[in-house]
Amino acid sequence: MAIVNNKDKVFLNYTQEELDWQYDHSQRFPDTEIFQQERAAASIAAREKVEGLLNVPYGEHEDEVLDIFPVRENKNTPVIVFFHGGAWTRGSKNGYSFPAVEFVPRGVSWVVTEFTKVPQETLSNQVRQNRDAVAWVYRNAQKFNWDTEQIYIAGHSSGGHMCGMVLVTDWEKNYKLPKDLIKGAAAISGMYDLEAVFLSYRNTYLNLSEKDWRQNSSIFSIPTNCLTPLIIGCAENDTPEFHRQPENFLAKWRSAGNKGEFIELLDRHHFSGSMCFGDSSHPLFQKIIKMIKN
Repeated sequence: MAIVNNKDKVFLNYTQEELDWQYDHSQRFPDTEIFQQERAAASIAAREKVEGLLNVPYGEHEDEVLDIFPVRENKNTPVIVFFHGGAWTRGSKNGYSFPAVEFVPRGVSWVVTEFTKVPQETLSNQVRQNRDAVAWVYRNAQKFNWDTEQIYIAGHSSGGHMCGMVLVTDWEKNYKLPKDLIKGAAAISGMYDLEAVFLSYRNTYLNLSEKDWRQNSSIFSIPTNCLTPLIIGCAENDTPEFHRQPENFLAKWRSAGNKGEFIELLDRHHFSGSMCFGDSSHPLFQKIIKMIKN
């Protein structure tokens, strides 16, 4: 086996150590527990304020469940399906109830997916589960007063990756559902080309082959002339790689004839950025509402 010098460039202009640093947020934020506690506390408070249906199955596996916060007083309401982050290995839907406090009173239902983590299952299976969850939302829309013409998706970090993969789903081929099932997407601090991830320390637990990382890179499956608007971006204090990823995806999204806009979450970092989904004064929240109301 060839010996790799720690000065060698392994991706773009990064050495192995530099590339790993770009994708290892714990090196910059050793105490991530504080951010998890903030989300958890906000979500517990949200579940006390907004009536929700917890652990609703969308599939046969015990991990294939949803938390649903529906708008109860109106019919044909828009719905956002959210994919949580956690490096594909951790995190829970339980920490992402908090946006319901702001979206539900504005007539928008909030749904959060759960799924099987890596390494208990593969990344490809996790993508399949989240696609199944959105298909379930479409097929069960009438039961929850959702408008099938107003299904939106959103995600943060590895959930942003999931958002990208769900966005480029071939709904007609794989689910026999309308091609334009998704009416809008908001992906924050995600990864859309997994080559760098494949070459980084993260592949020690993802165990991606070259075929795997390509199949799970949404940037290679962008549809042409898609009517779905996209909001994509990152936190101001994310690493350069987490700026490059959405910037490159947006450039290819637009070059395919699609509509999209970039957003930078000012004064935020990778872990604090997710809270913007529940902050009605934040430009991200306001852009999502505008996308839905248009």
